[in-house]
Amino acid sequence: MGVIIFTADDADYRDSSTVHLGRVLSTPPVAPNTTYILHSDKFNESDALYWAPVINYRLVVVCTKPPKLTDKSSDYVIVDRNLNRPKPNFNRPIDGLFKWSNRIRVWGIIKSVPLPLLSSFLLVNSFKDVELGRRIARCKYSLPDEYLYASITYSVCPSREAVVWPSKQSKPYELPSDFRQSDKYAEAIIKGVPQVTNDLRHNSEALPKGVNKTVEAITEWI
Repeated sequence: MGVIIFTADDADYRDSSTVHLGRVLSTPPVAPNTTYILHSDKFNESDALYWAPVINYRLVVVCTKPPKLTDKSSDYVIVDRNLNRPKPNFNRPIDGLFKWSNRIRVWGIIKSVPLPLLSSFLLVNSFKDVELGRRIARCKYSLPDEYLYASITYSVCPSREAVVWPSKQSKPYELPSDFRQSDKYAEAIIKGVPQVTNDLRHNSEALPKGVNKTVEAITEWI
């Protein structure tokens, strides 16, 4: 009897005798000294209990998170430690960037924050700092990221104010092709004129958010 390994990355298990099964267990994993690699998020403990008696060497299941396991499968199921890694938390370095006076300490931890995430916080917390924007523009795309992190660290002035978290921007409403994109009254006409709204209800994607998709009855003079 072999083993079943749940992992997020199969790089450590590939060798010269590896069989890639894709997303379907199309071949029984019975060959000796052969590693079978399956990509599936639906392979659970009951599947492991079913296949364990026939596995000769090992079956590696690549998934995003391990299934729920009990003591029944503990003898032949292994969960790779890369599946148990917690999600990175950037609250402390970001909070330190805007609040701590010890900039050397900030410099030591701020490099763990991805630059796109850091830029989104700078946009809502330091949007009035023109000099900071100019320093970032000088470093970006021309110097290593280390210089950009240093410019941000020593340009942001610490403050006792609460850090503002960036919010997700909603997708702007795109006017239907019947209207000019520069028409500032177009959305008001779509919402307020039933005849126009009914014409657009055949294509629900053309309606602004909050407009009912049901065709509206129109009273006309005889």
